[in-house]
Amino acid sequence: MINAVLVGCGAMSKAWLDAAQQVDGLAIVGLVDLDADRARARAQEYGLTNAVIGSNLDAVLDQIKPQAVFDVVVPAARRAVALSAFAHNCHLLTEKPLADSPENARAIVEAARRAGRIHAVVQNRRYVANVRRIRRFLDSGAIGAPTSIHADFFVAPHFGGFREEMTHVLLLDMAVH
Repeated sequence: MINAVLVGCGAMSKAWLDAAQQVDGLAIVGLVDLDADRARARAQEYGLTNAVIGSNLDAVLDQIKPQAVFDVVVPAARRAVALSAFAHNCHLLTEKPLADSPENARAIVEAARRAGRIHAVVQNRRYVANVRRIRRFLDSGAIGAPTSIHADFFVAPHFGGFREEMTHVLLLDMAVH
């Protein structure tokens, strides 16, 4: 059984908790959010009656010593979460983007290396059935080698939340798809 703590109980945490419920051998044993009431509400919503709830990640990790941390916080908080996870000998699965700056990204990667822990960034769209089907078709050579690609990305005028404050939201948060 892998025990994991989920950090960041905002809207995106629902997708993570939905996915976690489908993984045999995985237990969410803690929820951490700056707003402990939000974490409590999310625990209740998902029936996580035995989960440790808190607003201080270090304290929760000290108490329950999980093997993994799931990072669903805003990019500006990602480095602190990562350093805490690695300091507590946890593997880390994080939302994208990896960090809010190249310096923070390098610090996170280096901390994972020093700790000998796995650090992975979620990239779920890469595994969407239609994307995989296109990849297989291109790999088959049926139309020869691609020479160019044209892609359009249509967005609403406002992303909402922390993305409203990102300087280059399409590049930093969406281009990874």
